[in-house]
Amino acid sequence: MSGRLVILALAATTIGAQAQTLASCRDIPGDRQRLACYDRLPLAAQGFRGAGSGAVGPISVAANTWLHYESDDAVMVLYLMSETGEVVQNLHRAGPGRSSHLIAAAGRYRLQINATGGWRVSLSAAEPTLTGQSDRE
Repeated sequence: MSGRLVILALAATTIGAQAQTLASCRDIPGDRQRLACYDRLPLAAQGFRGAGSGAVGPISVAANTWLHYESDDAVMVLYLMSETGEVVQNLHRAGPGRSSHLIAAAGRYRLQINATGGWRVSLSAAEPTLTGQSDRE
């Protein structure tokens, strides 16, 4: 990295019903049953933002999750990496705009973002609404 570290803010909203569901999963004594409870929870949109270079993760991702990335400036390069740091997908934007990439395999991932300006990254289970080019596979 260029020596610049961006502090990321997680922009996630939790509704009362979801908080109760999380609490009920947390109260399950058995590890397997508790994990199964968490795995059944719906994926809420997660969002991260920054400027310049930054890193996100590890993050847990369900199968068929959309990674949306948006740039405010000329260059944005994202490395979708396994939890161990292996590059799974190299993604980029040339110019301002938004793109999306389907993460087909469930797992724990990290993101390395290098950009010349502001950026936003989010995850969702919903079909994306795109403006600009798409990196969908």
